[in-house]
Amino acid sequence: MKKILFITASLVISSQVQAAPGCKASDLNGNYVMYQAAINKNFHTGRCEIQILNGNATGTCAFDPAVDLTPNFNGPVAGPAVMNSNCSATMELDFHPNPAAPAFTIVSTFDLQFTPDKQSFIGKFINSFNVEGTTSGTRYSPLLPKTAAK
Repeated sequence: MKKILFITASLVISSQVQAAPGCKASDLNGNYVMYQAAINKNFHTGRCEIQILNGNATGTCAFDPAVDLTPNFNGPVAGPAVMNSNCSATMELDFHPNPAAPAFTIVSTFDLQFTPDKQSFIGKFINSFNVEGTTSGTRYSPLLPKTAAK
């Protein structure tokens, strides 16, 4: 009888481990700050603050600071985002860098892997001009003050 209880308990425990919750679409919802750095182009960096809600990412990004440290692009981005059950995610951020040519769009595609607590990620990106690089990000609360800590 003890063997049967032990075997039953072992099966229940192992099935619980295997059935551990993965990620679902709603796990992607939230606010993120993310940083990018190109690996095949010099001085191509970026910082974005985005919100993802129900598979739609919106926010602002600033890319490539010029010599005077003003960004060469600082504006809105938007696109779809999908969380997979294994906690990997894909996201596409589209932006229009030239107000004089609003039809011109740059598309950046992100391949992300979230940490087990779903609070941060690391990954890679590639854009329309074959700029490739790394990205990382973390959740943040928009309710926190943006002033420097003392």
